[in-house]
Amino acid sequence: MRNCLEARALNYIIAVRCYPNIKRSIYGLKNWVEICDGIDVCEFIHYSAQKGAKPRRHFVVRKRIERRPEAGGKLLFEDLPEYRYSSCVTNLELPVVQIWNLYNGRADYENRIKELKQDFGLESFCLKDFWATEASFRWIMVAYNLMMFFQHARLNQGRIRTLKTLKSQCFAIGAWTSDHARKTVLKLSLPHKKRPWMDAIARNIEQLNFPIQFSNA
Repeated sequence: MRNCLEARALNYIIAVRCYPNIKRSIYGLKNWVEICDGIDVCEFIHYSAQKGAKPRRHFVVRKRIERRPEAGGKLLFEDLPEYRYSSCVTNLELPVVQIWNLYNGRADYENRIKELKQDFGLESFCLKDFWATEASFRWIMVAYNLMMFFQHARLNQGRIRTLKTLKSQCFAIGAWTSDHARKTVLKLSLPHKKRPWMDAIARNIEQLNFPIQFSNA
């Protein structure tokens, strides 16, 4: 992938696995730069033993578990159990602080990709025809964007939930229909504590101005 990006003259920041040779380089790093409380960054140049391989600039993030208990990364060293580490390779020539700002701003992308794979089946289809595969992929993205729109516009609770969580909270609910005053009424089986929350969602949906115009043509 890096060779393809370089051939197209594109800048990149790509997460990499910490293989033994990378771990040795990380262990020897000394000039850590503190970005914020509990997070330090550093860099090194890795020279691969593979013939014809170019030197690569590695960007390393070190997170103190005591200060950042929920931070991502991996425990790499038994004698340094207080830190989690993550490493990226980049061709950017910016200072490490600026690289951190760029990477941190899009770090949640990996979680979104993971959700697409696990909850929306992004990896579980491969059709015989290429264009059919592309169409399936695009419809998965439509479904994902609709769920994101639903959460931002109607749930409005300040945090994003996965589809698995939404199924149990909003969609996988016992229900039945009945006729009342010449209208069909949908009745949901909800505990009393959850009814105000669901009523608020229903009211929000009634007030929804969908940002797409549908045509009957």
